[in-house]
Amino acid sequence: MFWDPAGGSEEEQQAKPERPLNGSLERQVVQDSPTVSLAEVLQTGLPETLRIKLELDGESHISELIQNRDLVPGRPTLVWYQPDGTRVVSEGHNLENCCYQGGVQGHPGSLVSLCTCSGIRGLVVLSPERSYTLELGPGDLQGPLIVSRIQDLLLPGLTCAPSWHALVPTQDGPDLLGWHRIHRLKRDVVTETKIIELVIVADNSEVRRYPDFQQLLNRTLEVALLLDTFFQPLNVRVALVGLEAWTHHDLIEMSSNPAVLLDNFLHWRRTDLLPRLPHDSAQLVIGTSFSGPMVGMAIQNSICSPDFSGGVNMDHSTSILGVASSIAHELGHSLGLDHDSPGSSCPCPGPAPAKSCIMEASTDFLPGLNFSNCSRQALEKALLDGIGSCLFERLSTLAPMSPLCGNMFVDPGEQCDCGFPNECTDPCCDYFTCQLRPGAQCASDGPCCQNCKLHPASWQCRPRRDDCDLPEFCPGDSSQCPPDLRLGDGEPCASGEAVCMHGRCASYAQQCQSLWGPGAQPAAPLCLQTANTRGNAFGSCGRSPNGSYVPCTPGDAICGQLQCQRGRSQPLLGSVQDLLSEVLGADGTQLDCSWVHLDLGNDVAQPLLALPGTACGPGLVCIDRRCQPVDLLGAQECRSKCHGHGVCDSSRHCHCEEGWAPPDCMTQLKATSSLTTGLLLSLLLLLVLVLLGASYWHRARLHQRLCQLKGSSCQYRAAQPNPPERPGPPQRAQQMPGTKPASTCIFPVPPSRPLPPNPVPKKLQAELADRSNPPTRPLPADPVVRHPKSQGPTKPPPPRKPLPANPQGRHPSGDLPGPGDGSMQLVVPSRPAPPPPAVSSLYL
Repeated sequence: MFWDPAGGSEEEQQAKPERPLNGSLERQVVQDSPTVSLAEVLQTGLPETLRIKLELDGESHISELIQNRDLVPGRPTLVWYQPDGTRVVSEGHNLENCCYQGGVQGHPGSLVSLCTCSGIRGLVVLSPERSYTLELGPGDLQGPLIVSRIQDLLLPGLTCAPSWHALVPTQDGPDLLGWHRIHRLKRDVVTETKIIELVIVADNSEVRRYPDFQQLLNRTLEVALLLDTFFQPLNVRVALVGLEAWTHHDLIEMSSNPAVLLDNFLHWRRTDLLPRLPHDSAQLVIGTSFSGPMVGMAIQNSICSPDFSGGVNMDHSTSILGVASSIAHELGHSLGLDHDSPGSSCPCPGPAPAKSCIMEASTDFLPGLNFSNCSRQALEKALLDGIGSCLFERLSTLAPMSPLCGNMFVDPGEQCDCGFPNECTDPCCDYFTCQLRPGAQCASDGPCCQNCKLHPASWQCRPRRDDCDLPEFCPGDSSQCPPDLRLGDGEPCASGEAVCMHGRCASYAQQCQSLWGPGAQPAAPLCLQTANTRGNAFGSCGRSPNGSYVPCTPGDAICGQLQCQRGRSQPLLGSVQDLLSEVLGADGTQLDCSWVHLDLGNDVAQPLLALPGTACGPGLVCIDRRCQPVDLLGAQECRSKCHGHGVCDSSRHCHCEEGWAPPDCMTQLKATSSLTTGLLLSLLLLLVLVLLGASYWHRARLHQRLCQLKGSSCQYRAAQPNPPERPGPPQRAQQMPGTKPASTCIFPVPPSRPLPPNPVPKKLQAELADRSNPPTRPLPADPVVRHPKSQGPTKPPPPRKPLPANPQGRHPSGDLPGPGDGSMQLVVPSRPAPPPPAVSSLYL
């Protein structure tokens, strides 16, 4: 529909509410009809598509929007608490989705993201240089729309404090972040669409700030919509699967220290929230302030981790854009994104002074609306390192999303979905009906589809990337690759030097190389243990919530800060703030040890610690910064179910070796159908060859036997070294009464009279077919061959009586040899030949 906030004039284009027909995205604008106000839209229900007319900086723009059904997948879980602490869970709540996404006509790459849950709030981006916020309160729906430029929204300086293992350094990139939607590529996990199943938790102070639960719910939806908008250019979607409100009291001990609050929240998430509500990440939003300038904190590289995938955020602004940008920043840390480097090494689109990106460490303005190219490269590196394996599969506990053609997801009843007509590039998909085009088997956006045809089963659609990865193969009946599975926690990797944890191989050497570059190696055990047991900036087992360093016990020293040697002079992450060298002696030898104090920024709460799963002794690995038995991870127990013919994957199922059947790898498979078919074809081919050989041998023996039985009646022809290039003369033979033809038994020729039934092999019969019929009456007397004494044979004299007419269809002029032939063919009678001449001749 068109909605003109200012009312509009009658001369302007106008439209009335419309809904897609049969799932089509085709929208028909009705001319000269009354403009529909927002109040009327909210009273009559929410359409699936909208066309809104906006005035931005004196210019009229038309935005085309579609309802974002993927924001709320099916029936999200809503949780609140009664005064006595009783938990109320609404799993069947049919949450009305009032949020839309789309673009602006005439502005390629533009985006519009807004919600009409309570009035209208949203974001319009025409280009990197022109972006606006929209706001209209629910009590003044007939009033003018409040439009503000992003550059005019000043906020106090804000910072973020990511925590722990920032092992993936951000590399500089040459290109700006594009505004166009990224097209998914095949067989590449970097560009496959990933979905973050998100739970947002509001503490009691946030609930008191918005006492109306519907108002809190609407604000949460608006924040989630902006999160989805921010991450879409990275091919990452955000789906709100749950909202929990601590309506009467907080369920954890609150603190103004973000590090303490994060630790408490992650413990509650692991023990309480995650078992009852599966999700990928949980974000706590508080209505109070942190001490200092920080607005949030998260764990680096923690997505999909049951222990650390979460963050804490301060609702620091009445603008939903500021809160959404802060949460996007913390989610970025969970995905492995580090802070953007200052200066021009990580350029951000847009003009100064509001030229900032989401992953900047701090800003005096509203956080940016996009991710820098450095963030994109960091995400690619993190995904290739095994982070985010849980993002490739929608949780089975969630109800299917409501179908809507054009939302880029294949919903129930759809065969494909390539988005809006102006962005669909799939030749296999009809973007109006979200059905496959005639003759197409699949949509080309899936890695198991090529040229609109399905790849066969067992086609590898996602190869193994590292020691902790498992390859995936096409199912044969779908264009999508199966979920990305990894080896289960505790499975050995790196030649037994480490085990897999959360899909990553925690090799100490690889961690050193991630920090100090190629050639870096773990420090000597004495140097490592000495540094980490002291508990200072050069070595420790991390920081306590109050900021002090925690010394490691000697047995847990390898699970503390990374201690490396060799490699680059400067680290790939952070900078060297201080250097300490010391000579240590042990067993009569002296060892030169050097340690560094890395400066990762004031907002980074933890030093670089060894990853969980790092080997720290025989049968021991690092768990919770302590050296503990690897059996605690349950890999051996799970592997025992595979009966020695498989390993456990990340879903705790057996991944069987080739030739063994799931689910327990106990039954050995017989030859596969393809192998059986190949063996049968080989045997059949061998049988055919044997039969052909036997037939050839039998025919040769039959012909030899026939020749022996016929005796003198078997006619032959002499060998001819150089047969004539043109056919010889007509085959004429004469048999006198009482005589028999001579028999030489060298090469057989066709007989001149009918043979008895089936006396000659078929090959000779085929030769007979090329011969002309013999004459029906006797030939004249044979010519006499004279032999001059000094010369070779000459032509015989002409016959004494005329020869009979030539057989029908034969032309002597074409059959007789020309004057240039090296030999001449002579016709002789069928009785014994005269003495052989001096030159070779062909005898019939």
